Amino acid sequence: MGCSQAKIEPEALTPDDVRIIRETWKMVGREAYGEYGQRLMLRIFQKCPDIKSLWQNSRVLNNNNATTTAGDDTDAPNTANRWKMDLRNHGSKFFNSLDDLIIVVDKPEELFKMLHDIGIRHKNYEVKSEHIQAIVDGLNHTMEFGLRDKWTDNRQKSFQRLINIIVARTNRALTGGEK
Repeated sequence: MGCSQAKIEPEALTPDDVRIIRETWKMVGREAYGEYGQRLMLRIFQKCPDIKSLWQNSRVLNNNNATTTAGDDTDAPNTANRWKMDLRNHGSKFFNSLDDLIIVVDKPEELFKMLHDIGIRHKNYEVKSEHIQAIVDGLNHTMEFGLRDKWTDNRQKSFQRLINIIVARTNRALTGGEK
């Protein structure tokens, strides 16, 4: 069963959204990016299982180009240990990218350019628009789990508006729409 795609139109962020997003992001802290990222990726795979094979295939291809030490299965591309490490690393990379986006969240031109570049990069991995949509649920789930009672309705609404922008702008690049 694949992902379903809901049509999401971006909303403009208000100055209050920008403030709330940045305050909330500070609560996450860089030290949690790996843990949050792994949780996000697992949630995405749970909600949209077809992404898992796409993601694993690109990891295996990338790892086949790397040299490994004989007898050291922690670097073997198909081991569970390596898969978990890749999963955590990719999730952490997602949160680092989100950090970069939040830095420019009040500068739409820069934000849109970064999202376009992310979309083009992921198009090369054959990522589809419906795959990008999977981050909406995954990020909300991850933030709610990590921040618990600090994940208020206001924080969720502000992040939802940001995620709507991320999804819409990244999808434009994936589908060949304008910047």
